[in-house]
Amino acid sequence: MQEHSRSPALDLIDNFPAFEKAAAYLEATILARNCKVIADVGGGAHPLLDDEFILRHGIDYSVLDKSMAELMKADSCGEKVEVDAIGSGDAFLAGIGDRRFDLIFSHMFLEHIDNPIQAHVNFYAALKPGGICVHIYPSPNNLPLALNRFLPESVSSVLIKVAQPGRDFASSQKKFKAYYRLCGAPGPKISAVFEKIGYKIARHTGYIGHNYYARFEPAAMLETRLRKLIHRLQLPLTSGCLLVLEKGR
Repeated sequence: MQEHSRSPALDLIDNFPAFEKAAAYLEATILARNCKVIADVGGGAHPLLDDEFILRHGIDYSVLDKSMAELMKADSCGEKVEVDAIGSGDAFLAGIGDRRFDLIFSHMFLEHIDNPIQAHVNFYAALKPGGICVHIYPSPNNLPLALNRFLPESVSSVLIKVAQPGRDFASSQKKFKAYYRLCGAPGPKISAVFEKIGYKIARHTGYIGHNYYARFEPAAMLETRLRKLIHRLQLPLTSGCLLVLEKGR
């Protein structure tokens, strides 16, 4: 699973390696690159790698989160590290100690931080030379996520409960505030931010389409038809992104 610059800039949401697909995508990346020291940033109550995979492949696995309360919800053999991804560079490095990582990944995390540039600077400092960051996150260029971004939390929470009635908001699936800063569709402006930090962009793919209308069949059918047209026209109306960043050797 070698990432490269020829990866499509825009793809359909069916190919977005998130949620139930995320663990398999990350496991394949880990094996392809022989990553052994790995950080799951913002994993909190939901680390993506399971104990069997970690132990079978001899992985040194750290779960990083600013909330020890969230970390303690996780049943994982990974080391739980309480550290704020957007803390100062000195504070972040002090929090992770002498750990330096082959791979830093996050899943549905970047949209929740209000200073993503500081986070990416911290991740860069925490990577070994030749290491990579893999980030999977929503991109707010559709109507449901735009509403989630701009509506008051009290209103957006009600809308999400309507769209996702089975979600357990009282425990590990509770809703966190989303900012969506630096979570836009791939393009030169965003690329320049990462390159200024020092990263090489191995892949940045935006995904078109969403399933927020699943309970409303007419709207869902219309959205499904429109997403194919949007993709054909290569309009950057993205609902999710996969970002792979490399640190030079």
